[in-house]
Amino acid sequence: MSGYILCREPMAAVPYYIENIGINIYSVEELCYYLYKNLHLADDSLMNQGLCTWLGQELGMKELAGKLAPLTEYTPVPLEEFACEVLRSVNYLTQEEMRTYRNRISALEKQSVPVREKLKADCLMENRKYVYAIRVYRKVLELTSGRQSSPRFAGSVYHNLGCAYSRLFQKEEALECFGQAYERLHTRDSLKHYLLAYSNARTPIEYESRLAELKVDEQTRRQIQDEISQFYSSTDICVQEHSMEELLERMTKEYHRNTGS
Repeated sequence: MSGYILCREPMAAVPYYIENIGINIYSVEELCYYLYKNLHLADDSLMNQGLCTWLGQELGMKELAGKLAPLTEYTPVPLEEFACEVLRSVNYLTQEEMRTYRNRISALEKQSVPVREKLKADCLMENRKYVYAIRVYRKVLELTSGRQSSPRFAGSVYHNLGCAYSRLFQKEEALECFGQAYERLHTRDSLKHYLLAYSNARTPIEYESRLAELKVDEQTRRQIQDEISQFYSSTDICVQEHSMEELLERMTKEYHRNTGS
């Protein structure tokens, strides 16, 4: 977690490890911060008996632990009741902020399981936990396999999965995912991402051949080449593999702005 958190409650000698994003927390304020900022990651892997034990033993918050422990017996754990109990324990939010937070939870719980899982994976991506994100995106694809689902939703999942692979320099996997995204979306943006990944994973001759196969118009060709050229001309670093990944990240942000996904 970035930033500073003012802690008024005791700090634990032994931290609680949150596996989702691989961090240790030492106070209830840090737990509140996590629940507030990472709502999509608040699941049974966090809200469990182990956390209750830690709160009671390491922080001496036995009353809070006693209130939370019965909630962990439900499947799934009631998110609103659990999270809000923690936040109330130190008056972490104002009344208005708490009302907004409850509305966020309510909106989340109305979503289907695949959508909630995708939001979780997106949150993992924001925290740069790419391996975990890949697992969750793959889970989303399994959940929707064989079912009627929106091509736009599946395309968005494949696109983000391709981004996760690209961050890990797994070019072939990234290319496959961007290709799957383009097959479902057939938008100019998805085509641009696919071709950019293609140029990064294949030889120039193969790239030109693929452009011809797809009958890519001259305007799109120039746009992609211009974006690559502009990126390289605007940086002082040598043209290395990670430069392409930075360009993919910038283009990904543009993609999300354009699609709202």
